Amino acid sequence: MKLNILHITPDFNYACGRSYYVNLLCKYQNKQHRVFVITNGGDSIERLEECRIPCTIIKNLKSKNPISIAGNIKKLRKFIAENKIDIIHNHHRLPEMLSIRAILRIKHNKPATVFTSLSIVKRKYNIEYKSDRIIAVSNSIVKMLRDKFNIPQNKISLIHNFTDTDELKKTKMNFSRKGKKRNPFIILAIGRFHKDKDFETLLRALKILKNEQITLLMIGEGKNEINYRRYISKNKLNAEIIEPQKKLLKYFLTADICVLPSSRDPFPNFMLQAGLHRVPFIGANVDGIGELIKDGLNGLLFESGNEIELAKKIILYKSSNKLAEKCSANLYRDVISNYTQECIIPKIDGLYKQLIQSKKFSTAD
Repeated sequence: MKLNILHITPDFNYACGRSYYVNLLCKYQNKQHRVFVITNGGDSIERLEECRIPCTIIKNLKSKNPISIAGNIKKLRKFIAENKIDIIHNHHRLPEMLSIRAILRIKHNKPATVFTSLSIVKRKYNIEYKSDRIIAVSNSIVKMLRDKFNIPQNKISLIHNFTDTDELKKTKMNFSRKGKKRNPFIILAIGRFHKDKDFETLLRALKILKNEQITLLMIGEGKNEINYRRYISKNKLNAEIIEPQKKLLKYFLTADICVLPSSRDPFPNFMLQAGLHRVPFIGANVDGIGELIKDGLNGLLFESGNEIELAKKIILYKSSNKLAEKCSANLYRDVISNYTQECIIPKIDGLYKQLIQSKKFSTAD
């Protein structure tokens, strides 16, 4: 069954995990279906162009102005009708509301609606999660949807976040780290410079380890960047802030460990990419990180916000190649077995087809 699928997502950027997720969906769905994207722009639109995914820009997609909302609903309704959309897959709460309203006045062949919940959110608007099915990318999000938003279990599908094995085809590296002693020891951290990622804790840990030969590479952008730069300069830390990158392979190849000190994080791409590239991973014991990482088995965990414990875990990897090799190998097996496009795309495709069949039956009745 070849479907016409519309993905709607704002801020299509390299530093955005949601954009990475949508890009992978489009890349692999486009091999079997007709895929379209509507967004308000961003620095990684070229990803879609490389996969020949038609992309429509609505600049004010995130506007809450009533006039803009009415105009965007009208634009979406027209787009859905002209392209005979079967599935609308939203990735942000405001576009979901717009698309739900857009299809209210469509009398025949209404598309099914899907929403992927990629974030643990604090604020409740009572207009969100109205799609036919909600995809939760981790058990922590399933819990949030049930407990905070009262979403019925039969409307939630647990389909985890995932990464792309095509990244492995770009290198023939020998993943073994046995016997390698590199100076400096390189820590890689990637993500939005947002309070939820809590890179402040990582910088404080680096300050504790100032006398160790350790270099921190932080890749990302966000409003907290200026504070990070000031802290690095004030404490004379061996850390470099790098703008978001289209290609991250070289950084994973040079990293000794990956660290993600989030205060909340449903099921981060960076964690999965670290596993894919067999780089030992340390994460805060929160949400989806603690769901996948088992301390001392496939990674190391520390208490969120505890820079002293994080510093100890960094030294634990730095002083034990055996532990680093064991954890990285186990995380690699976990990711390859459960969290790649080969595992996840068929599940989402199956969900689409189930919803289409349900729509047909309900129409017939």
